[in-house]
Amino acid sequence: MIRPILTALLVASALHAGTPAAQVAPGTVVDEIVAVVDDGVVLRSEVDAVAAQLAGGAAVTPDSWSRALDEIVDERILAAHAARDTTLIVTPDQITQQVNERIQALATQLGGEDRVAEALGRPIEAVRADLRDTIRRQLLAQQYLSRRLRDVRVGPGEVREFLETIPPAERPMIPALVRVAHVVLKPAPDSSAEAAARTRTEAIRDSIIAGIAIEDLARRHSSDPGSAERGGRYDGFNLRDLVPEFAAALAALQPGALSGVFRTDFGYHVAGLDTRRGDIVSFNHVLIPVELGELNAAPLLSRLESLRDSVVAHSVPFEAVARRHSEDPYSSTRGGWVTDPRTGERDLRLEALGPQWAATLDTLAVDEVSHAGAVELLDGSPAFHIVLLQSRTEPHQLDIERDYTLLSQYALQNKRQRVRSEWLQDLRGRTFVEIRTVRYTPAGRG
Repeated sequence: MIRPILTALLVASALHAGTPAAQVAPGTVVDEIVAVVDDGVVLRSEVDAVAAQLAGGAAVTPDSWSRALDEIVDERILAAHAARDTTLIVTPDQITQQVNERIQALATQLGGEDRVAEALGRPIEAVRADLRDTIRRQLLAQQYLSRRLRDVRVGPGEVREFLETIPPAERPMIPALVRVAHVVLKPAPDSSAEAAARTRTEAIRDSIIAGIAIEDLARRHSSDPGSAERGGRYDGFNLRDLVPEFAAALAALQPGALSGVFRTDFGYHVAGLDTRRGDIVSFNHVLIPVELGELNAAPLLSRLESLRDSVVAHSVPFEAVARRHSEDPYSSTRGGWVTDPRTGERDLRLEALGPQWAATLDTLAVDEVSHAGAVELLDGSPAFHIVLLQSRTEPHQLDIERDYTLLSQYALQNKRQRVRSEWLQDLRGRTFVEIRTVRYTPAGRG
C-alpha cells in the first residue's frame, strides 16, 4: 500500500509546510502529532489526507482513519530500517524525477503548476524543496520492502490451496477471453494535407515570434487533448518518455527558446522549452494534425489480402509478416501480439475490444486468419488489419485448469501480503512507536 498513499502524503506535507500564519485564527489547532515513529512524527493532517484518498469519496469512518494511520506508521517503520541499510541507494536524479511526477500529477488535476502553488499556499519551487526528503524516505522504504518480497514465490500446491479458500458458490465468472495478433496498415494523408498542416504550424510559429503567447495559441489551435486547455503545458517530463522526434527537438533548445516546426506520428508541432534540469523538461507546444480526409482503402485492403495469402496459402509465419510489414508500433515488434496496454496481459476480454474486433473474431476459428477489415487503433486513429485468433476461452467459473496463471497471480499477491504483514509486525516490535491520539482504534489494522 506504499505507492497509493504517496500523493496524499505529499499534498499533506506541502499543505502543512505552507500554512500561512495570517490564515490561522487565534486558538485554532492547525495540526497535531498523532504518532511518533522512531525519531519522526506523524501529523493528523497526513492521516486525514491518506484516509480521504483510501475512502475514494466515501465518508471516512473511525476504522478507515485508523487504517490510514497504520499505513503511514508502516511506511515510517520501513523507512527507519531502510535508512540504516547502507546497501540501499537513492540518487538525486531519482528523487527529482519522482518529485516532478507528483507535481505533474497535481498540476494535471488542478490545471497547472500555478494552481498547485495557489492551492498549497507556497511557490512551486518551495513545494519541490519541501518534498525531497519525503520522497527520499519513501523511495528507500519501497526498495527495502521490494527486496524482502522479491524472493516470495508460490508453487502449484499453494495455488490450489488458495483456490480452495474461495467457496465454490463464490468463485467469480471469467468472461470470454481471446489471444490475438494482427498486421496493421495505416492510411497515409495526401501531399496537400501534409503541406496544409505544415503551413498552418509555421504560421502559428510566426505568430509566437511576433509576440502572441504560445499558451493562447495552444488553447485556440492545438489538437492535443492532454494539454490544449492548459495552454499546451507539460511539466516535469523526462526526455526519454517523449517520442524520439519530440525529445530531439527539445534537447536542442535552451530554456526560453522556441523550436522549429517538426513532425511526429501525431502531426506537426512547435514547442517552447521553459525549464530543463538534466533530462527533466517543462514545455508548451501546439499540435496541428494532418487530416486524412477521404480514406482510399482499396490499396491497403488489397495489400493486406496479399499478406494474408502469404500466411494461409504459403505457410509464412504470421509473426514474421507482422514484424516485417505491420505499422502498429505497439504490436509489430512482438510479432503482432496484442496486449492490454495497462497490464501487458495477453488474455483480453472480448467485450472490451470493441465492436470492430468482435465482428471480426466472431467469424474466426482458433488459428484462422481474418480477411482485411477496418480497425481503430489505441490512439484513436483509423487503420486496416488482418487478425489471427490464437486462442479463445469461453465464459466460465474460475477453475485451476483454465485459469492457473490468473490464480497464481492472486495467490502470489495474497502470500506477499501475508509475508509483508508478518514482517512489519516483527519490525514494529523492534521500532519505537507511540500512538498519541484517542481516535486510533487497533481493530482498524487490516
